[in-house]
Amino acid sequence: MNKLVLLLPLFLFCGGGAASAQNPTMNPGPDPMINISSEMTKISRAVATLNGTLKAFVDKFEKVGGMTLSEKQQDIVFGMELLIKTEQLIAALQKSQIDLTEKMNETRSKLAQVDVDLRPRSIDRSLSLVGTTETEELRDNRRQKLQAERISLTQLFSQIQDNLAETNDKLRNAQILANTLRRQYLPQIDKEIYKQ
Repeated sequence: MNKLVLLLPLFLFCGGGAASAQNPTMNPGPDPMINISSEMTKISRAVATLNGTLKAFVDKFEKVGGMTLSEKQQDIVFGMELLIKTEQLIAALQKSQIDLTEKMNETRSKLAQVDVDLRPRSIDRSLSLVGTTETEELRDNRRQKLQAERISLTQLFSQIQDNLAETNDKLRNAQILANTLRRQYLPQIDKEIYKQ
C-alpha cells in the first residue's frame, strides 16, 4: 500500500501540463502524421511486450504452487501494471494528438477559404447572378455572415491549439513516467524471471 501512495503522485504528474514544447521523442519530418503513426505502432508493440513479460513473471510463480509473491515481487507486479497503463495512456494521447492535428488543419483550411470569400471581389462575384435592386444590402449581409463565421472559426482554431498543447504536455509527461518505470522495473523483472 505504501508503494501505491508513493507511485500515485508520479502517475498523476503525467496528467499535469508542463511548458508547452514539442514532443522530444518525435523527429520532425515532412509529415507529422507519419511520425505520430510510427510512434503509436512502437507503443502498441511495447504494450504487447510488457504484457507478455508480466504474464511470464506471474506464470513463473504460479507454477511453483502454493507459494505467494514476496513484497518485492508484488511491487514488481504493481510497477509493471502501472507501466502498462502508462503505455496505454501514451497510445491514447497520441491518437488524440492525431485527431486534434487533423481538426486544426481542417479548421485552418476553412478559415483560409472564409478569408478569400471576404474579399470584395468574391462577395460581388457570389451575388452577381442575384437579380435585385438591394445589392448593397445583400453585400452587407454576406459580409456579416462571413465575418461571424470567421470569428467562430478563429475561436475554434484557438481552442484546438490549446487542447493540442495540453495533449502534448500530457504526452511528454507520460513518456517521462514510462521511461522512469521501464528503467526501474524491467531490470528487476528480468532478475526475478531468470534467477535460479
